[in-house]
Amino acid sequence: MLRRSPLRALPPLVLLAAFLAGCRGAPKSGPEPVSGDVIVSAASSLTEAFTDIARAFEAKYPGAKVRLNFASSATLATQINEGAPADVFAAADRAQIDAVTAEWKASSGKVIALNRLVIAKPKGSTAVSTYADFAKPGLKLVLAADGVPAGDYAARSLDAADRAGVFGANFRARVMANVKSREPNVRAVLTKVQLGEADAAIVYSTDVGAAPEVEAVAIPDAYNVDAEYVIAPLRSGKNPSGGALFVAFVLGAEGRALLEARGFTMPPR
Repeated sequence: MLRRSPLRALPPLVLLAAFLAGCRGAPKSGPEPVSGDVIVSAASSLTEAFTDIARAFEAKYPGAKVRLNFASSATLATQINEGAPADVFAAADRAQIDAVTAEWKASSGKVIALNRLVIAKPKGSTAVSTYADFAKPGLKLVLAADGVPAGDYAARSLDAADRAGVFGANFRARVMANVKSREPNVRAVLTKVQLGEADAAIVYSTDVGAAPEVEAVAIPDAYNVDAEYVIAPLRSGKNPSGGALFVAFVLGAEGRALLEARGFTMPPR
C-alpha cells in the first residue's frame, strides 16, 4: 500500500500558514552582522585614509569597533609574525604581505590603492627646486630606512636616475652622501621636514597632503615609481568575520572613495 507524504496530507490552509510563517522568519536583507574589536595594522601613510574608513565602517556596523595600529609595513609584518593580535594587514608594498603569507597568517592580498613619490621640503624653502638638487653639497636629506617600503621605493627612484646619467656621474652616491638620517617609517621622515631638521626628503604625495607646513617638488616620471598598497585578512586574527568584512569594505565603493579623497589613486579593476 502506498503511503502519503505527511506534508501532502496536511489541509491546504495549514500548508499556506506554514509557508507564510517561513517567509516571516526569513532573514532581512542588510549589512552582515559583525561585533567586537576589529584590529587593523596599516602602513603609517594610510593614517588619515584608514581613520576615515574606520569611522565609516563603524557607522555601517554599529556593533564593531575598529582598533587601528599604524607603523612601518615592515615593522607590522614582524609584529604579526611574532604573534601580535591583528585581523587585517594593509601594507605599502606586496613584499610585506608576502612575508606574512609565508608564515601562513594571511591569505593572498589585494591591491587597494596606488601612490607616487615626491620630494618634501619646508614650505617656502629654496634649498630644493628640482630632483637634481638632491646632490647639492651640504643638503640635509632624510630617507626612510632600507626594508621600509618608502625607503625601498626611494632607492629604486635614485637607481633609475643614476642609470639615466642625466644628473652627472655618481649621482646616487652624491645624494646618499647628503643623507643625515634613515627613519623607521615615512611619517617619521615627514616629521623631520616639518620640524625643519631636514632640507628635503622623499615621501609619498599623500603625506605632503596631510602636512600643511610642507610642500612638494615633483619627481619626474622617468625616475618615479608606483607605490602599491595591498590588504589581506589575517587567518591568525581573533575576529575573522570582522576582518573579512573590513577588507570587503575597503575594496568596495565607499572605501575606494575615501582613499581617493585622501589623494590615493585607484588600481584598474
